[in-house]
Amino acid sequence: MNMHHRKKITSTQIKARDEQPGPKHFEREVPWWKNSIVYQVYPRSFLDTNGDGTGDLKGITAKADYLYDLGVKTLWISPFFTSPMADFGYDISNFVDVDPIFGSLADFDELLKTMHSKDIKVVLDIVPNHSSDEHEWFQRSLRREEPYADYYVWADPKGFNDSGNPIPPNNWLSKFRGSAWEWREERGQFYYHQYHRKQPDLNFRNHRVQEEIKNVFKFWLDRGADGFRVDGLKHIFEVEDLNLDEPVDEEAGVEDNLHYNYLKHPFTMNQPETFELVRDWRKIMDTYQDKLLMAQAYSNDIQDVMKYYGNDTDPLADFPFNFCLVEKVQNRSDVTGTRLKKIIDEWFDNLPKGKWPNWVLGSHDYSRVASRLGADLVDALNMLTLLLPGTPVTYYGEEIGMQDADISWEDTKDPRARNFGPDHYREQSRDPRRAPMQWDATANAGFSRGPSTWLPVNDNYKTLNVKAQSEARVSHLKVYMTLARLRQERSFAKGKLAFPVVTDEVLAFIRYLEDEPKYLVVLNLSENDVVVDLHHHANLKLPPDASVITRSVSDKSEENSPGSKVNLSALMLVRGEGLVLQLPFAEEIE
Repeated sequence: MNMHHRKKITSTQIKARDEQPGPKHFEREVPWWKNSIVYQVYPRSFLDTNGDGTGDLKGITAKADYLYDLGVKTLWISPFFTSPMADFGYDISNFVDVDPIFGSLADFDELLKTMHSKDIKVVLDIVPNHSSDEHEWFQRSLRREEPYADYYVWADPKGFNDSGNPIPPNNWLSKFRGSAWEWREERGQFYYHQYHRKQPDLNFRNHRVQEEIKNVFKFWLDRGADGFRVDGLKHIFEVEDLNLDEPVDEEAGVEDNLHYNYLKHPFTMNQPETFELVRDWRKIMDTYQDKLLMAQAYSNDIQDVMKYYGNDTDPLADFPFNFCLVEKVQNRSDVTGTRLKKIIDEWFDNLPKGKWPNWVLGSHDYSRVASRLGADLVDALNMLTLLLPGTPVTYYGEEIGMQDADISWEDTKDPRARNFGPDHYREQSRDPRRAPMQWDATANAGFSRGPSTWLPVNDNYKTLNVKAQSEARVSHLKVYMTLARLRQERSFAKGKLAFPVVTDEVLAFIRYLEDEPKYLVVLNLSENDVVVDLHHHANLKLPPDASVITRSVSDKSEENSPGSKVNLSALMLVRGEGLVLQLPFAEEIE
């Protein structure tokens, strides 16, 4: 490497932090999900076994060995329930059956049996906020049939305009753009839809609706599911007074008055009744043994998110999803050691006593890491989320560094994107990160043997795929597998956490436990090659050198090759590199 182009960085030190929830808790039996990687599969895009171009449950089952070898212990499957697919499965017309495009209940049972035989838990994606407008409940509610008449949020018009058209009861907006109210002439009322117009919101102020959804939970738990991720949880309740307008968000800088972010949302998010509902679900979960409840309830106010944990005496979700590394790190300029450390501290500092952290880098709603932040950071950020204390959540394909696909307007399927038209659809489309999994270099990336796929495969599939990375001596996939094995060691599963270096360019953390190996993870988050002096101005005693366990694929140097010793006073890192080091066993962290 050309040392003349390297930039020297001095370090700053902070005090060591005990791992949450703290060493005193580790003598208890640890729930399975604490030591697990949660791996999200978007079923349309994982593997197609019948050639129709859309992934299915049999495809997920067929890749059980892949998941096992990857080190995954928890499989989270996005919705596969009966649906007209207006929002690709998040509009459900039958909560207790499998849509034929994905297979059958028998296919689900086989998937569950296969995964359980490999000690992989299966978590389902439940969407209780709304149903499809083709659900029997809605069709009966539309006709005012009892007891379904107020299963949904219906409202009279505020009045009528000069053309005689009904005016919605308030200014509430849909997350898919435009009014959140849809008029139905048959009933002479508007219904509320927080999402797509074909996704009417259920009325959880009706206790019959609450019981219906509880029965959905029980159906899948009785069938053997290991838990749930609950989607759209913060939107489940609205204020009772439907005449209240939500205020304009002057700080958002949004000029489009039909864009969801044009308004603040005090009347349609995180209502107090939501937490009572989650408490009831928790009670159901606790009647079954060892089940996981994850909440999708992100908010810019971290205290709102933390409420979904509950507390020691009144537990709610096992954890709400931590989207801070997504929402607050949206482009390369956001990736600094100082910023990441602040985000990590914010979660730990607000975490209720005895509760467990989690780390999310992406999902079916967010641009992929390699596209959003840079391909050179793929390994480093996987090191961060897999080796910090807590449960990491990995979106399918992130283990090989998949990138967003380029989806044309003609191929765009996302209804939210299509609402913004051909000039602005790219800004809103979620399709690019939902492109098919890249298994190999054959036609359709080995995803489907059919003539076409529901979304186009990324053009880079011939070089970026699972098979190529499995056969390569060094690859993102092999780094990920090493990290998955490493996190099972006691130093990571039960150890403490300290940050010896926090600068804009570099973030380093140590995981350690008495009488166990100690590990130092160093991340160069800059776009330059650097030399890091980990001893300069150090308040935390570190040894002179350490041994390399694994590193980012971009580093080809002999100095940092796995198994070699490196000098911690002159540690060489290429741009975006992550390096996992083992410290000498006898050294104490002070």
